Amino acid sequence: MHSKKQRRRRGVVLTPQGLKKLQTAKTEAERRENHERRYTLEDLSIRTGLDPDTLMKVFTCETGVDKRTLDRCFRAFNLLLEQSDYDLPTIQFESVETRGGTMAQVLPDWGEAPESGVLYGRTEELATLTQWILEDRCRLVTLLGMGGMGKTCLSVKLTEQIQDNFEFLIWRSLRHAPPIQDILAQLIRFLSQDKEIDLSETVDGRVSQLLHYLRVRRCLLLFDNIESILQGCNRQKEPYHYSVGHYRKGYEGYGELFTRVGEARHQSCLVLTSREKPKEIGLLEGQSLSVRVIQLKGLQLGEGQEIFRTKGSFWGTVAEWNQLMEYYAGNPLVLKIVSTTIQRLFDGSISEFLKQNTAVFGNIRNLLEHHFDRLSEAEQEIIKWLAIHRQPTSFSELRENISPPVSLQKLLEALESLEARSLIDKKAGFFLTSPMVMEYATDRFSEERNIEIHQKVFSGNPYQRV
Repeated sequence: MHSKKQRRRRGVVLTPQGLKKLQTAKTEAERRENHERRYTLEDLSIRTGLDPDTLMKVFTCETGVDKRTLDRCFRAFNLLLEQSDYDLPTIQFESVETRGGTMAQVLPDWGEAPESGVLYGRTEELATLTQWILEDRCRLVTLLGMGGMGKTCLSVKLTEQIQDNFEFLIWRSLRHAPPIQDILAQLIRFLSQDKEIDLSETVDGRVSQLLHYLRVRRCLLLFDNIESILQGCNRQKEPYHYSVGHYRKGYEGYGELFTRVGEARHQSCLVLTSREKPKEIGLLEGQSLSVRVIQLKGLQLGEGQEIFRTKGSFWGTVAEWNQLMEYYAGNPLVLKIVSTTIQRLFDGSISEFLKQNTAVFGNIRNLLEHHFDRLSEAEQEIIKWLAIHRQPTSFSELRENISPPVSLQKLLEALESLEARSLIDKKAGFFLTSPMVMEYATDRFSEERNIEIHQKVFSGNPYQRV
Protein backbone atom coordinates (compact mmCIF):
# COMPACT_ATOMS: atom_id res chain seq x y z
CA MET A 1 0.00 0.00 0.00
CA HIS A 2 1.29 3.44 -0.92
CA SER A 3 2.09 5.54 2.13
CA LYS A 4 4.19 8.47 3.24
CA LYS A 5 6.82 8.85 5.90
CA GLN A 6 8.21 12.06 7.29
CA ARG A 7 11.74 12.94 6.25
CA ARG A 8 13.97 14.13 9.10
CA ARG A 9 15.25 17.69 8.99
CA ARG A 10 19.03 17.81 8.93
CA GLY A 11 21.43 20.69 8.43
CA VAL A 12 20.33 24.08 7.12
CA VAL A 13 19.25 25.53 3.76
CA LEU A 14 19.38 29.01 2.29
CA THR A 15 16.38 31.25 2.80
CA PRO A 16 14.98 33.07 -0.27
CA GLN A 17 16.95 36.13 0.90
CA GLY A 18 20.16 34.13 1.26
CA LEU A 19 19.73 32.38 -2.10
CA LYS A 20 19.08 35.69 -3.86
CA LYS A 21 22.17 37.22 -2.24
CA LEU A 22 24.37 34.31 -3.37
CA GLN A 23 22.91 34.17 -6.89
CA THR A 24 23.30 37.93 -7.33
CA ALA A 25 26.96 37.74 -6.33
CA LYS A 26 27.50 34.76 -8.65
CA THR A 27 25.88 36.59 -11.58
CA GLU A 28 28.02 39.66 -10.93
CA ALA A 29 31.17 37.49 -10.83
CA GLU A 30 30.16 35.83 -14.12
CA ARG A 31 29.74 39.25 -15.70
CA ARG A 32 32.96 40.67 -14.31
CA GLU A 33 35.29 37.66 -14.42
CA ASN A 34 33.82 35.15 -16.89
CA HIS A 35 32.72 37.31 -19.86
CA GLU A 36 29.04 36.93 -18.80
CA ARG A 37 29.19 33.15 -19.24
CA ARG A 38 27.44 31.14 -16.54
CA TYR A 39 29.65 29.12 -14.19
CA THR A 40 29.28 25.37 -14.53
CA LEU A 41 29.13 23.15 -11.45
CA GLU A 42 32.76 22.27 -12.13
CA ASP A 43 33.70 25.97 -12.14
CA LEU A 44 31.89 26.53 -8.86
CA SER A 45 33.49 23.41 -7.38
CA ILE A 46 36.97 24.79 -8.13
CA ARG A 47 36.04 28.22 -6.74
CA THR A 48 34.47 26.97 -3.50
CA GLY A 49 36.36 23.72 -2.90
CA LEU A 50 33.04 21.86 -2.59
CA ASP A 51 32.00 18.86 -4.65
CA PRO A 52 29.25 19.32 -7.32
CA ASP A 53 26.67 17.23 -5.42
CA THR A 54 27.01 19.46 -2.36
CA LEU A 55 26.71 22.57 -4.52
CA MET A 56 23.46 21.22 -6.03
CA LYS A 57 22.08 20.86 -2.50
CA VAL A 58 23.08 24.45 -1.72
CA PHE A 59 21.35 25.96 -4.76
CA THR A 60 18.19 23.79 -4.73
CA CYS A 61 17.57 24.66 -1.05
CA GLU A 62 15.77 21.40 -0.36
CA THR A 63 18.33 19.16 1.36
CA GLY A 64 20.06 20.48 4.46
CA VAL A 65 23.84 20.99 4.47
CA ASP A 66 26.33 21.93 7.15
CA LYS A 67 26.33 25.64 8.02
CA ARG A 68 30.07 25.73 7.28
CA THR A 69 29.26 24.67 3.71
CA LEU A 70 27.04 27.72 3.21
CA ASP A 71 29.68 29.94 4.82
CA ARG A 72 32.27 28.55 2.40
CA CYS A 73 30.03 29.35 -0.60
CA PHE A 74 29.44 32.88 0.62
CA ARG A 75 33.12 33.56 1.30
CA ALA A 76 33.96 32.37 -2.23
CA PHE A 77 32.00 35.39 -3.49
CA ASN A 78 33.18 37.78 -0.74
CA LEU A 79 29.88 37.55 1.15
CA LEU A 80 29.18 37.32 4.88
CA LEU A 81 26.71 34.59 5.89
CA GLU A 82 24.16 36.13 8.25
CA GLN A 83 21.52 34.43 10.38
CA SER A 84 18.72 35.61 8.08
CA ASP A 85 20.41 33.85 5.14
CA TYR A 86 19.71 30.30 6.33
CA ASP A 87 17.05 28.23 8.07
CA LEU A 88 16.02 24.65 8.79
CA PRO A 89 14.75 22.77 5.71
CA THR A 90 11.01 22.45 5.21
CA ILE A 91 9.62 19.13 6.42
CA GLN A 92 9.01 16.99 3.35
CA PHE A 93 7.38 13.66 2.78
CA GLU A 94 8.86 10.98 0.62
CA SER A 95 7.08 8.20 -1.23
CA VAL A 96 7.38 4.69 0.16
CA GLU A 97 7.60 1.94 -2.42
CA THR A 98 4.97 -0.75 -2.50
CA ARG A 99 5.88 -4.32 -1.83
CA GLY A 100 6.19 -4.92 -5.56
CA GLY A 101 8.77 -2.17 -5.80
CA THR A 102 6.68 0.23 -7.92
CA MET A 103 5.69 3.76 -7.03
CA ALA A 104 2.13 5.02 -6.83
CA GLN A 105 1.01 6.81 -9.98
CA VAL A 106 0.43 10.55 -10.24
CA LEU A 107 -3.08 11.71 -9.37
CA PRO A 108 -4.19 13.88 -12.33
CA ASP A 109 -6.95 16.43 -12.78
CA TRP A 110 -6.65 17.57 -16.39
CA GLY A 111 -9.70 19.85 -16.24
CA GLU A 112 -10.38 21.22 -19.73
CA ALA A 113 -6.91 20.49 -21.09
CA PRO A 114 -7.03 19.75 -24.85
CA GLU A 115 -5.51 16.75 -26.55
CA SER A 116 -1.82 17.37 -27.10
CA GLY A 117 -2.00 16.80 -30.87
CA VAL A 118 1.07 17.12 -33.07
CA LEU A 119 3.84 19.38 -31.79
CA TYR A 120 5.85 20.89 -34.65
CA GLY A 121 9.43 21.67 -33.69
CA ARG A 122 9.87 22.97 -30.13
CA THR A 123 12.42 20.26 -29.28
CA GLU A 124 14.80 22.80 -27.78
CA GLU A 125 12.06 24.58 -25.85
CA LEU A 126 10.74 21.28 -24.48
CA ALA A 127 14.23 20.30 -23.30
CA THR A 128 14.77 23.70 -21.66
CA LEU A 129 11.46 23.58 -19.79
CA THR A 130 12.11 20.02 -18.64
CA GLN A 131 15.50 21.02 -17.26
CA TRP A 132 14.09 24.09 -15.52
CA ILE A 133 11.37 22.12 -13.76
CA LEU A 134 13.03 18.78 -12.99
CA GLU A 135 16.71 19.67 -12.62
CA ASP A 136 16.74 23.34 -11.65
CA ARG A 137 13.57 22.89 -9.55
CA CYS A 138 11.95 26.12 -10.70
CA ARG A 139 8.83 27.05 -8.76
CA LEU A 140 7.14 29.26 -11.37
CA VAL A 141 7.59 29.02 -15.16
CA THR A 142 5.81 31.15 -17.78
CA LEU A 143 5.39 30.43 -21.50
CA LEU A 144 4.91 33.70 -23.39
CA GLY A 145 4.03 34.31 -27.02
CA MET A 146 1.60 35.60 -29.60
CA GLY A 147 -1.67 33.77 -30.12
CA GLY A 148 -1.15 30.74 -32.35
CA MET A 149 2.48 30.16 -31.32
CA GLY A 150 1.58 26.82 -29.73
CA LYS A 151 1.90 27.66 -26.02
CA THR A 152 -0.96 25.40 -24.98
CA CYS A 153 0.15 22.50 -27.19
CA LEU A 154 3.71 22.75 -25.87
CA SER A 155 2.52 22.90 -22.26
CA VAL A 156 0.38 19.77 -22.71
CA LYS A 157 3.32 17.87 -24.23
CA LEU A 158 5.55 19.08 -21.42
CA THR A 159 3.05 17.98 -18.78
CA GLU A 160 2.62 14.56 -20.36
CA GLN A 161 6.38 14.12 -20.49
CA ILE A 162 7.21 15.06 -16.88
CA GLN A 163 4.04 14.17 -14.95
CA ASP A 164 5.49 10.93 -13.55
CA ASN A 165 7.90 13.02 -11.47
CA PHE A 166 5.00 14.45 -9.46
CA GLU A 167 2.40 13.18 -7.01
CA PHE A 168 -0.38 15.49 -8.20
CA LEU A 169 -1.15 17.14 -11.53
CA ILE A 170 -3.79 19.86 -11.94
CA TRP A 171 -4.61 21.69 -15.18
CA ARG A 172 -6.86 24.74 -15.28
CA SER A 173 -7.89 27.01 -18.14
CA LEU A 174 -8.45 30.66 -17.24
CA ARG A 175 -10.08 31.42 -20.60
CA HIS A 176 -13.37 32.30 -18.89
CA ALA A 177 -11.63 34.18 -16.04
CA PRO A 178 -12.70 32.11 -13.01
CA PRO A 179 -12.52 33.97 -9.66
CA ILE A 180 -9.31 33.33 -7.72
CA GLN A 181 -11.27 32.08 -4.68
CA ASP A 182 -12.86 29.32 -6.79
CA ILE A 183 -9.55 28.22 -8.30
CA LEU A 184 -7.86 28.10 -4.89
CA ALA A 185 -10.73 26.10 -3.43
CA GLN A 186 -10.50 23.54 -6.24
CA LEU A 187 -6.74 23.16 -5.83
CA ILE A 188 -6.86 22.81 -2.05
CA ARG A 189 -9.67 20.26 -2.09
CA PHE A 190 -7.98 18.12 -4.74
CA LEU A 191 -4.52 18.20 -3.13
CA SER A 192 -6.02 17.38 0.27
CA GLN A 193 -8.20 14.65 -1.27
CA ASP A 194 -11.27 16.49 0.09
CA LYS A 195 -9.94 16.41 3.65
CA GLU A 196 -9.49 20.20 3.79
CA ILE A 197 -13.04 21.38 4.43
CA ASP A 198 -12.30 24.44 6.56
CA LEU A 199 -11.34 26.86 3.77
CA SER A 200 -10.20 30.34 4.68
CA GLU A 201 -12.52 33.20 3.78
CA THR A 202 -9.65 35.35 2.45
CA VAL A 203 -7.45 34.97 -0.61
CA ASP A 204 -4.37 35.36 1.58
CA GLY A 205 -5.53 32.53 3.83
CA ARG A 206 -6.32 30.21 0.93
CA VAL A 207 -2.94 30.86 -0.69
CA SER A 208 -1.32 29.90 2.62
CA GLN A 209 -3.36 26.68 2.70
CA LEU A 210 -2.33 25.88 -0.88
CA LEU A 211 1.34 26.54 -0.13
CA HIS A 212 1.17 24.01 2.69
CA TYR A 213 0.29 21.28 0.19
CA LEU A 214 2.88 22.52 -2.31
CA ARG A 215 5.48 22.02 0.42
CA VAL A 216 4.48 18.54 1.59
CA ARG A 217 3.50 17.24 -1.86
CA ARG A 218 5.34 17.34 -5.18
CA CYS A 219 2.68 19.03 -7.36
CA LEU A 220 2.59 20.22 -10.95
CA LEU A 221 0.01 22.96 -11.58
CA LEU A 222 -0.73 24.58 -14.93
CA PHE A 223 -2.81 27.69 -15.65
CA ASP A 224 -3.56 28.27 -19.34
CA ASN A 225 -4.59 31.61 -20.96
CA ILE A 226 -3.46 33.97 -18.19
CA GLU A 227 -4.15 36.97 -20.45
CA SER A 228 -7.86 36.45 -19.77
CA ILE A 229 -7.48 37.84 -16.24
CA LEU A 230 -5.30 40.78 -17.33
CA GLN A 231 -6.77 44.12 -18.25
CA GLY A 232 -6.79 45.43 -21.80
CA CYS A 233 -6.77 49.09 -22.72
CA ASN A 234 -9.83 51.32 -23.06
CA ARG A 235 -8.41 53.88 -25.47
CA GLN A 236 -11.41 56.17 -25.11
CA LYS A 237 -11.12 56.44 -21.32
CA GLU A 238 -7.42 55.91 -20.56
CA PRO A 239 -5.25 55.81 -23.69
CA TYR A 240 -2.01 56.60 -21.87
CA HIS A 241 -2.73 55.17 -18.39
CA TYR A 242 -2.59 51.51 -19.29
CA SER A 243 -0.04 49.51 -17.32
CA VAL A 244 1.07 46.30 -18.98
CA GLY A 245 0.48 43.11 -17.01
CA HIS A 246 -2.02 44.50 -14.51
CA TYR A 247 -5.13 42.59 -13.53
CA ARG A 248 -8.78 43.12 -14.25
CA LYS A 249 -10.73 44.48 -11.31
CA GLY A 250 -11.45 41.68 -8.87
CA TYR A 251 -8.61 39.46 -10.13
CA GLU A 252 -5.72 41.01 -8.22
CA GLY A 253 -5.59 37.91 -6.01
CA TYR A 254 -3.91 36.02 -8.84
CA GLY A 255 -0.98 38.38 -8.49
CA GLU A 256 -0.65 37.49 -4.81
CA LEU A 257 -0.76 33.80 -5.71
CA PHE A 258 1.96 34.10 -8.36
CA THR A 259 4.19 36.17 -6.07
CA ARG A 260 3.98 33.79 -3.14
CA VAL A 261 4.38 30.66 -5.28
CA GLY A 262 7.49 32.22 -6.83
CA GLU A 263 9.02 33.39 -3.54
CA ALA A 264 8.09 30.69 -1.00
CA ARG A 265 10.14 27.54 -0.47
CA HIS A 266 8.29 24.44 -1.69
CA GLN A 267 8.87 21.41 -3.90
CA SER A 268 6.20 22.04 -6.55
CA CYS A 269 5.92 23.98 -9.81
CA LEU A 270 3.29 26.27 -11.33
CA VAL A 271 3.39 26.67 -15.12
CA LEU A 272 1.60 29.60 -16.81
CA THR A 273 0.84 30.26 -20.48
CA SER A 274 0.01 33.78 -21.59
CA ARG A 275 0.10 36.29 -24.42
CA GLU A 276 1.06 38.97 -21.91
CA LYS A 277 3.41 38.94 -18.92
CA PRO A 278 1.83 39.51 -15.49
CA LYS A 279 3.69 42.29 -13.70
CA GLU A 280 4.81 40.04 -10.82
CA ILE A 281 6.62 37.71 -13.22
CA GLY A 282 8.78 40.53 -14.52
CA LEU A 283 9.88 41.38 -10.97
CA LEU A 284 10.61 37.79 -9.93
CA GLU A 285 12.17 36.22 -13.04
CA GLY A 286 15.86 35.60 -13.63
CA GLN A 287 18.07 33.16 -15.50
CA SER A 288 19.45 31.71 -12.27
CA LEU A 289 16.33 32.20 -10.14
CA SER A 290 13.39 29.92 -9.42
CA VAL A 291 11.04 32.01 -11.59
CA ARG A 292 11.76 31.89 -15.31
CA VAL A 293 10.16 32.89 -18.60
CA ILE A 294 10.46 31.32 -22.03
CA GLN A 295 9.21 33.20 -25.07
CA LEU A 296 8.04 31.16 -28.03
CA LYS A 297 9.26 32.42 -31.39
CA GLY A 298 8.15 31.32 -34.84
CA LEU A 299 9.03 27.96 -36.37
CA GLN A 300 12.01 27.42 -38.64
CA LEU A 301 11.54 26.59 -42.34
CA GLY A 302 11.72 22.81 -42.01
CA GLU A 303 9.33 22.80 -39.05
CA GLY A 304 6.86 24.99 -40.90
CA GLN A 305 6.99 22.74 -43.96
CA GLU A 306 5.91 19.81 -41.76
CA ILE A 307 2.62 21.61 -41.17
CA PHE A 308 2.10 21.98 -44.92
CA ARG A 309 2.84 18.30 -45.55
CA THR A 310 -0.10 17.31 -43.37
CA LYS A 311 -2.41 19.27 -45.71
CA GLY A 312 -1.20 17.82 -49.01
CA SER A 313 1.33 18.63 -51.74
CA PHE A 314 2.76 22.11 -52.27
CA TRP A 315 5.08 23.65 -54.85
CA GLY A 316 7.47 26.52 -54.41
CA THR A 317 11.11 27.52 -54.66
CA VAL A 318 13.30 27.80 -51.58
CA ALA A 319 13.04 31.57 -51.86
CA GLU A 320 9.23 31.41 -51.96
CA TRP A 321 9.12 29.09 -48.95
CA ASN A 322 11.39 31.47 -47.04
CA GLN A 323 9.26 34.45 -48.05
CA LEU A 324 6.14 32.70 -46.82
CA MET A 325 7.71 31.79 -43.47
CA GLU A 326 9.13 35.27 -42.98
CA TYR A 327 5.83 36.92 -43.87
CA TYR A 328 3.93 34.96 -41.24
CA ALA A 329 6.77 34.98 -38.69
CA GLY A 330 6.62 31.18 -38.46
CA ASN A 331 3.36 31.28 -36.47
CA PRO A 332 2.10 27.63 -36.40
CA LEU A 333 -1.62 28.46 -36.28
CA VAL A 334 -1.34 31.02 -39.07
CA LEU A 335 0.63 28.55 -41.20
CA LYS A 336 -2.16 25.98 -40.76
CA ILE A 337 -4.71 28.55 -41.96
CA VAL A 338 -2.56 29.62 -44.92
CA SER A 339 -1.75 26.05 -45.98
CA THR A 340 -5.46 25.24 -46.18
CA THR A 341 -6.11 28.31 -48.34
CA ILE A 342 -3.19 27.61 -50.68
CA GLN A 343 -4.30 24.01 -51.09
CA ARG A 344 -7.95 24.80 -51.76
CA LEU A 345 -7.68 27.92 -53.91
CA PHE A 346 -4.26 27.64 -55.55
CA ASP A 347 -3.80 23.86 -55.86
CA GLY A 348 -0.76 23.98 -53.61
CA SER A 349 1.11 26.66 -55.60
CA ILE A 350 2.91 28.97 -53.19
CA SER A 351 3.98 31.15 -56.10
CA GLU A 352 0.38 31.84 -57.16
CA PHE A 353 -0.60 32.65 -53.60
CA LEU A 354 2.27 35.11 -53.13
CA LYS A 355 1.34 36.90 -56.36
CA GLN A 356 -1.94 38.04 -54.75
CA ASN A 357 -0.10 40.36 -52.35
CA THR A 358 -2.89 39.94 -49.82
CA ALA A 359 -1.90 37.70 -46.96
CA VAL A 360 -4.02 38.89 -44.01
CA PHE A 361 -7.53 37.51 -44.28
CA GLY A 362 -10.22 35.58 -42.41
CA ASN A 363 -9.09 34.01 -39.16
CA ILE A 364 -5.63 35.57 -39.50
CA ARG A 365 -7.23 39.00 -39.38
CA ASN A 366 -9.36 37.92 -36.42
CA LEU A 367 -6.26 36.74 -34.54
CA LEU A 368 -4.43 40.03 -35.07
CA GLU A 369 -7.55 42.04 -34.28
CA HIS A 370 -7.78 40.34 -30.89
CA HIS A 371 -4.20 41.41 -30.14
CA PHE A 372 -4.58 44.98 -31.37
CA ASP A 373 -7.80 45.56 -29.44
CA ARG A 374 -5.82 45.08 -26.20
CA LEU A 375 -2.97 47.45 -27.10
CA SER A 376 -2.42 50.79 -25.42
CA GLU A 377 -2.16 53.97 -27.45
CA ALA A 378 1.63 53.94 -27.09
CA GLU A 379 1.81 50.36 -28.34
CA GLN A 380 -0.38 51.18 -31.32
CA GLU A 381 1.72 54.21 -32.18
CA ILE A 382 4.88 52.09 -32.15
CA ILE A 383 3.32 49.53 -34.50
CA LYS A 384 2.02 52.33 -36.72
CA TRP A 385 5.48 53.91 -37.00
CA LEU A 386 7.12 50.58 -37.85
CA ALA A 387 4.39 49.79 -40.40
CA ILE A 388 4.70 53.15 -42.12
CA HIS A 389 8.48 53.25 -42.31
CA ARG A 390 8.92 49.53 -42.99
CA GLN A 391 12.47 49.40 -41.72
CA PRO A 392 14.22 48.66 -38.40
CA THR A 393 14.02 51.62 -36.03
CA SER A 394 16.15 52.52 -33.02
CA PHE A 395 14.82 53.39 -29.57
CA SER A 396 15.86 57.02 -29.93
CA GLU A 397 14.05 57.31 -33.28
CA LEU A 398 10.87 55.93 -31.75
CA ARG A 399 11.12 58.28 -28.80
CA GLU A 400 11.55 61.29 -31.11
CA ASN A 401 8.77 60.39 -33.54
CA ILE A 402 5.96 58.85 -31.45
CA SER A 403 3.06 61.30 -31.58
CA PRO A 404 1.67 62.41 -29.24
CA PRO A 405 4.80 62.00 -27.09
CA VAL A 406 4.78 59.51 -24.22
CA SER A 407 6.97 59.28 -21.14
CA LEU A 408 10.14 57.22 -21.17
CA GLN A 409 8.55 54.80 -18.69
CA LYS A 410 5.50 54.20 -20.90
CA LEU A 411 7.64 53.76 -23.99
CA LEU A 412 9.81 51.16 -22.25
CA GLU A 413 6.71 49.33 -20.99
CA ALA A 414 5.12 49.40 -24.43
CA LEU A 415 8.21 47.99 -26.16
CA GLU A 416 8.59 45.21 -23.58
CA SER A 417 4.92 44.35 -23.92
CA LEU A 418 5.02 44.24 -27.73
CA GLU A 419 8.12 42.07 -27.68
CA ALA A 420 6.54 39.66 -25.19
CA ARG A 421 3.46 39.39 -27.42
CA SER A 422 5.75 38.60 -30.41
CA LEU A 423 4.35 41.63 -32.27
CA ILE A 424 7.80 43.19 -32.60
CA ASP A 425 11.34 41.84 -32.59
CA LYS A 426 14.67 43.40 -31.67
CA LYS A 427 17.86 42.82 -33.64
CA ALA A 428 21.17 44.59 -33.11
CA GLY A 429 19.49 47.36 -31.11
CA PHE A 430 16.77 48.02 -33.70
CA PHE A 431 13.04 47.23 -33.52
CA LEU A 432 11.05 45.75 -36.38
CA THR A 433 7.83 43.88 -37.00
CA SER A 434 6.78 41.12 -39.40
CA PRO A 435 5.27 41.84 -42.83
CA MET A 436 2.02 40.22 -41.64
CA VAL A 437 1.70 42.68 -38.76
CA MET A 438 2.71 45.56 -41.07
CA GLU A 439 -0.06 44.71 -43.56
CA TYR A 440 -2.70 44.37 -40.87
CA ALA A 441 -1.60 47.56 -39.09
CA THR A 442 -1.54 49.57 -42.34
CA ASP A 443 -5.06 48.44 -43.26
CA ARG A 444 -6.42 48.99 -39.77
CA PHE A 445 -4.99 52.46 -39.29
CA SER A 446 -6.13 53.46 -42.79
CA GLU A 447 -9.66 52.34 -41.98
CA GLU A 448 -9.63 54.19 -38.65
CA ARG A 449 -8.33 57.32 -40.39
CA ASN A 450 -11.07 57.15 -43.01
CA ILE A 451 -13.72 56.76 -40.30
CA GLU A 452 -12.25 59.71 -38.42
CA ILE A 453 -12.35 61.87 -41.57
CA HIS A 454 -15.96 60.89 -42.29
CA GLN A 455 -16.98 61.72 -38.74
CA LYS A 456 -15.40 65.17 -38.98
CA VAL A 457 -16.91 65.90 -42.38
CA PHE A 458 -20.44 64.93 -41.41
CA SER A 459 -20.44 66.02 -37.77
CA GLY A 460 -23.26 68.41 -36.98
CA ASN A 461 -25.62 66.98 -39.65
CA PRO A 462 -27.60 64.13 -38.04
CA TYR A 463 -29.49 63.48 -41.31
CA GLN A 464 -26.40 62.94 -43.43
CA ARG A 465 -25.56 59.30 -44.07
CA VAL A 466 -21.94 58.18 -44.03
